[in-house]
Amino acid sequence: MTSAQPNTFRPPIVTVMGHIDHGKTSLLDKIRSTDVTRREAGGITQHIGAYQVQGITFIDTPGHAAFCDMRTRGASITDIAVLVVAATEGIMPQTKECIEHIKKNDIPFIVAMNKMDLEGASPDKVKGQLVEAGFTPEEYGGQTAVVPVSAKTGQGIDKLLELIKLNAEILELKSYPDRPLQAFIIESKLDKSRGPVASLIVQEGTLNLGDQVYADDILCKVKAIVDDKGQSLKSAGPSTPVKVLGFELVPCVGSLVTPEKRLPSPTSQCKVKYEYDEDNPKLKIILKADVEGTLEALKRSFSDDVYILSEGVGAITDNDVFMAETGNAQIFAFNVNTPKQILKLAEKNQVKVFQSKIIYEIIENIQSQVLKMLEPTIDETILGEGIIKAEFKIDKVRIAGIQCTKGEITKGDQIHLKRDGKIIKDTKVEGIRHGKDIIDKVKSGSDCGMTFKPYIDFKLNDVIISYNKT
Repeated sequence: MTSAQPNTFRPPIVTVMGHIDHGKTSLLDKIRSTDVTRREAGGITQHIGAYQVQGITFIDTPGHAAFCDMRTRGASITDIAVLVVAATEGIMPQTKECIEHIKKNDIPFIVAMNKMDLEGASPDKVKGQLVEAGFTPEEYGGQTAVVPVSAKTGQGIDKLLELIKLNAEILELKSYPDRPLQAFIIESKLDKSRGPVASLIVQEGTLNLGDQVYADDILCKVKAIVDDKGQSLKSAGPSTPVKVLGFELVPCVGSLVTPEKRLPSPTSQCKVKYEYDEDNPKLKIILKADVEGTLEALKRSFSDDVYILSEGVGAITDNDVFMAETGNAQIFAFNVNTPKQILKLAEKNQVKVFQSKIIYEIIENIQSQVLKMLEPTIDETILGEGIIKAEFKIDKVRIAGIQCTKGEITKGDQIHLKRDGKIIKDTKVEGIRHGKDIIDKVKSGSDCGMTFKPYIDFKLNDVIISYNKT
């Protein structure tokens, strides 16, 4: 059986990588501004994680997650990488991490030496560091293309795009629109009005409106296909980035989309609900340490109630922050220096970061959170308890008939609503009545009518617990 023949070359898929604050986002924005059609269509308003400019598909996802995580069963979504290095700072820790990914995956790459418009730019320093890293620039007789650019002025952007296209020609990237579909999820979310939405890039085959496909094991009946300019499409061919509606659940970033169901890839970045059994919750963390020995010592100190989403030696990176946001995890870092930009990024993305140079502070913080997770009331003093024995309505307001069984419950108290032994809602006592009288509190052995704010959908035999934080 012969495979389908290509009928044209496909656009290269390019991932832009680099150290935090070296100008990846600014460079991508400048490249997008060269797209006249996009500007005439109303500006850069659509964000689907990738876009096409001058016959090139750029992956626009945080950090270098798209490059290092979007590998499924030996296939890579990235054809060419652009490594952004600030000429004012040179190669930094995350730049080295990116270089390791480039080496490991044997991906052709171009160095975009950014911030050439600034004082202090030192291109020779950057080129020397590249030689030390094992990549000799073309000017020094090597094969690594280094393009001086400025995301601010636009210097070198045209040359960078030309080099990308030249590399694509050398790679002879073929389009196979008639092959079975193969696409990769690069972003996903749950939209309040539209349900699960995923951004993907088609690598082979064609995605059509109405198709039934799978993101690993999650079914999708394709209801809508939208391109990076916001236009609705009937189909999308190789190298086309699109947003797709119709998934039954939110698919994992990095999932492979095909016509057949398959087991999830171990490299896909899943949402929390896909990571472990929600009936047995664990504290999700990303762990960073100064050296491997300390990292191992920390890991051995944790109980089975701690789920390590990711671990590593060295400073916290933007990729750690984005992974923590995706996985709803916290970041714990021992004896490492975290750049201010990373801390600001974490704050912006509502990711908690705990840093310490004392190992026991990290262990105790995690242990404390585990105890709180396993027993939510561990730091509370119970003031009173009651059982909901009846329900009344006055002026359409639901009133709970309470039998106070322990202590006393006072107006304004914080309340847990407990059902079948589990706390299902928190609220406060809004008002208490005994007969026609409005009272401030009810004691054990007495009955009353009680209202709550915020509203809770109580049922008969629910238990209410009044408490104070200790």
